[in-house]
Amino acid sequence: MFETEEYELLDAGHGRKLERFGREILDRPSPAAEGMTPTDPASWRRATVRFESERGGQGEWERRTSAGSDEGEWSVRHGAVRLGLQLRPSANIGIFPEQAENWNWITDRVERMVDGGIGHAPRVLNLFAYTGGATLAAAAAGAEVTHVDSSGPTVAWAKRNAAASSLDDRPIRWLVEDAVRFVAREVRRGNHYDGVIADPPTYGHGPKGRPFKFARHLDELLEGCGALLDEKLAGPGFLVFSCHAPGFGQREAERAVRAVVPAAGGVEAVPLDLRTTGGRRLAAGVCARWAR
Repeated sequence: MFETEEYELLDAGHGRKLERFGREILDRPSPAAEGMTPTDPASWRRATVRFESERGGQGEWERRTSAGSDEGEWSVRHGAVRLGLQLRPSANIGIFPEQAENWNWITDRVERMVDGGIGHAPRVLNLFAYTGGATLAAAAAGAEVTHVDSSGPTVAWAKRNAAASSLDDRPIRWLVEDAVRFVAREVRRGNHYDGVIADPPTYGHGPKGRPFKFARHLDELLEGCGALLDEKLAGPGFLVFSCHAPGFGQREAERAVRAVVPAAGGVEAVPLDLRTTGGRRLAAGVCARWAR
């Protein structure tokens, strides 16, 4: 996970979570915190900003206290990667901290490939790649990465994160693409990757407005991801699939991945949780990982 000075879940309850990202303390909605009761009500007064929702899931951030001279953008570090943060009207800020465990796992797998002498820089595909946390973790470890996201501004954000991390000279291909269509084209071209990362949304849109619906498109997406992992390759490989869809748990994630990966290797399914320093757990999705 993150070092404590970079990120900390302080409390959760009544449908909200209290988090510290570097110098800012955020009070924002969290469906997973419905039914929970805050353990330290007084701590919520420390929030520097609070998000108030409006119709359609959008809303506004209310500044409570000053966090520094430059409050528009700030950043946190995870390992070799620095990630810029912004207060967005969707309540997202450019990072999903529960993914830090996956970034550590990806770093380890890529480093094993590099140390094992597979004869080339590990080729990694990152789908629904957002602001580049997994992309930059893989690149810092020595991978050649193809970064795919449907949002041009989000890909630009990821590029800024690469520059801030001094990784903008690494071999990263930045693509504004529909992930499902890109995977299908790569399969037709006969291309393969040593590692594939996919973190699809429950619902989203491609760059030309084509919708992505988790229940409808998941099988097609994962079948394509499995086809991009060459079963004939002697070296190690990996697939990381994470999701946040309601009702889709660890068993479902494990079955979905096991159905498409090469027979060699094992699949582990783990919860993506956030934990307070006191040990309270806040659910944040699930993940299934395959490694050969």
